[in-house]
Amino acid sequence: MFDYDCLLKKIPKVKKILDDGSNKVLYHYTKPEKLLSILESDTIRFSNALYLNDKEEVTYTYRLIVNLINEMPDLNLELFAEIKNYFFKKYKNIVDGDGNFLNKYEYYTISFSTEGDNLTLWNNYAKGQTYTGYNIGFCKKDLIADMERQGFHSVYGNIIYSKEVQLSVLKMIFTKWNTQYEKLSKARKTQKNLEKKQDVMFELVDILSIISLFFKNPHFKDEKEYRIIFINNFLPSNYKQTKIFEKNGLFIPYIEYKFLKKVVNSINIGPTLEENIFYTSTCRLLANFGYENKTINRSKIPLRY
Repeated sequence: MFDYDCLLKKIPKVKKILDDGSNKVLYHYTKPEKLLSILESDTIRFSNALYLNDKEEVTYTYRLIVNLINEMPDLNLELFAEIKNYFFKKYKNIVDGDGNFLNKYEYYTISFSTEGDNLTLWNNYAKGQTYTGYNIGFCKKDLIADMERQGFHSVYGNIIYSKEVQLSVLKMIFTKWNTQYEKLSKARKTQKNLEKKQDVMFELVDILSIISLFFKNPHFKDEKEYRIIFINNFLPSNYKQTKIFEKNGLFIPYIEYKFLKKVVNSINIGPTLEENIFYTSTCRLLANFGYENKTINRSKIPLRY
């Protein structure tokens, strides 16, 4: 399995687009019953990326990749015929419901937002005027350091919504690995060089697979999403045990991550007409599970009567 951080370092402009290295608070939006479960267990879930809410979310970049290859005739035909075939097959497998999807590793993700008071996201968790959503603010630097300590060697960054930027990122990746492959194609045909060409192809598949999880349709831009992605390797030495939960009839694999209380920055309450009782109720909840020193914020978004 490739070291994805090392792959991203080969394309520093792309790495910086995903994350500029600054520390910030990341907000995980959730329902009240899920907030209770998270704080009671100090645990959140990495969910299998194949079963995200929108099927198009998984296939969106695959179509971009295939279409862009068709528009760049100067790419190495040998390399990019393989790349095009690989992602076209992945797209078809997902769209057509092919059960033959298990690879040597799977991608698991936790979604956050960089905004702590986002009306679009609150609307996903509110029911009427008396039921509201919550989010947990995590310190990004402490959260990622804690994940690394526990063996969750993750890739993380902002979701890219601009199609122009998405295509620019793909072109940078195509150009980088195309140049490597072209050099090897012109070199003497030795067994070692043939193996290096295979490595270039595998690297390109891997970097495109991970980047695909950071692209979304521009229509979702108001969510300001930030993702942390863990690659679960099926090799026994690297594998993390998965569990299953049911959502809307789907059976979704997930991996539990037990965090330290210190990585929690704040608890934030969504818009509600009963904000005082929600505030005192939340204070009592936090005291029950050892979070009483955390900041509690109330949404500043007014509800319409």
